[in-house]
Amino acid sequence: MTTTSPTLRSVSLPQAPALPDSAPFNPAQRAWLNGFFAGIVAGDEDPANATTVAAPDASIQTPPAPPAEPTDFPWHDSALPMNERLKLAEGKPRELVMMAAMAQLDCGACGYLCRTYAKALDDGSEKDTARCTPGGAETAKKLKELLATLPTSPKSLTSPVTTPPASAPAPEPKPAPPVRPSIRPWGRDNPFPARLRRSARLTLAGSEKDTRHVVLELSGSGLTYKPGDSLGVYPENCPTLVEHLLEGLDASGAEDVTAPDGSTVSLRDALLRYYAVTRPTARLFELLRLKRLEGDGVTDDRQVLDLLLSFAARHPKINEFVACLSPLQPRLYSIASSQLAHADEVHLTVGVVRYVSSTGRGCKGVCSTYLAERTRPGQKVRVFVHPSHRFGLPASADAPVVMVGPGTGVAPFRAFLQHRRAARHKGRNWLFFGEQRSRCDFLYEPELRTFLSDGTLTRLDTAFSRDGADKLYVQHRMLENGQELWRWLTLGGHFYVCGDAKRMAADVDKTLRTIIATHGGMFPEDADAYVEGMKVEGRYQRDVY
Repeated sequence: MTTTSPTLRSVSLPQAPALPDSAPFNPAQRAWLNGFFAGIVAGDEDPANATTVAAPDASIQTPPAPPAEPTDFPWHDSALPMNERLKLAEGKPRELVMMAAMAQLDCGACGYLCRTYAKALDDGSEKDTARCTPGGAETAKKLKELLATLPTSPKSLTSPVTTPPASAPAPEPKPAPPVRPSIRPWGRDNPFPARLRRSARLTLAGSEKDTRHVVLELSGSGLTYKPGDSLGVYPENCPTLVEHLLEGLDASGAEDVTAPDGSTVSLRDALLRYYAVTRPTARLFELLRLKRLEGDGVTDDRQVLDLLLSFAARHPKINEFVACLSPLQPRLYSIASSQLAHADEVHLTVGVVRYVSSTGRGCKGVCSTYLAERTRPGQKVRVFVHPSHRFGLPASADAPVVMVGPGTGVAPFRAFLQHRRAARHKGRNWLFFGEQRSRCDFLYEPELRTFLSDGTLTRLDTAFSRDGADKLYVQHRMLENGQELWRWLTLGGHFYVCGDAKRMAADVDKTLRTIIATHGGMFPEDADAYVEGMKVEGRYQRDVY
């Protein structure tokens, strides 16, 4: 019997560093990789250092490289309608398709970011498809459909392998570093207890809104922030609502239950500080044997208390009820101050939410009424800084800035103006502000007038929708000043929008494209390309919710 030995192909290669024996590969893989690395450096060294290397045997199977973790998501743009976002995600794993169905705001209202919420739904750790509040019923319906029709994402995407193969030798143990005392930094998982200095009403008598200027003290925290960042606030639920829930459960509130972190707390404390007790989860509907109200144009705005008191609801056991609640999540607010102007403070512009639901019951925004009604000056509020990586002032102090911020959307632009004045930036600043009535809804009017008089603010254009017979909005002021706005853009101007995502920001985006097409002499598709170029350059930024 004739045997054929493996063919060796002799090639001259300069010596290259070899992988150590502790590398996480088996001997055959390590030999092949050593030859591969040697081939990379061939040709630049002295031929006298050449050695002989065997070509890899075809029978040796090298493991395929895991798919690279995607970092560029072209659908992660809140200006795009859902159908366009889903088209961009076609053919992607389910996790990413579900991400494309979300509102793309990374607002944190669901307790996640868009990507991490999609991942949690995909791997089954999160069951509730209705947590994306900005996306509303449209997003919830689409997520439910995608979960039912698409296969689970590959594990290589959702759970990358970080441990070496079983065949790899164990690494050499390293001596433990000396133990040093460390201070846990303030952050989302360790919020800073900031004292409330004041919560002053900005809107005046006659306004249909209650908008507050909230000032929190940061002295001694070491926390820093920049214009464009947000502040995360951990609220507490309304005590009156909690008492109604206890009555509905026929409970005293002293019963022991489990908090989200696994600790044991009283039921009253759990409902007050640890769990969301307004918007019900899908699990709670199932527990109470109730169904969501669905249909064209129908939004089920019933809250937890409404379900609990429903005549058709099953009376739940306390521990089962608590297990169906979501952890109480922080709310993010655009910071309305510059630390150059207010070194030991952080300011917020908070629109207080109060409304009557379809059931006829008065409802409150959890965090807005916590800051406006239930927290007194001197009391502490748990906060953390949420840095923004996609919304902030231009790097150039000379760059022109155009800001569109109606209502509470003016908050980050107050910070921009304070910062540019304190830092002596020379760039021109133009603000479009809108609200309902100039008499009672002109937020920060005295300060904005001061910015105008000292030259910090170059232009201020306002639109008050209820002052005349015809409703006037910020996009109308943009059109009126389209030629000048286009000139600012041609001079390298940066364009910013902050506020409502579904209506205002969408209308402003359309208006911007119209202005560019009209005054730039472009076809619509060319204007769209110009806007996309601004986004790539960081000259078009949005903080919308």
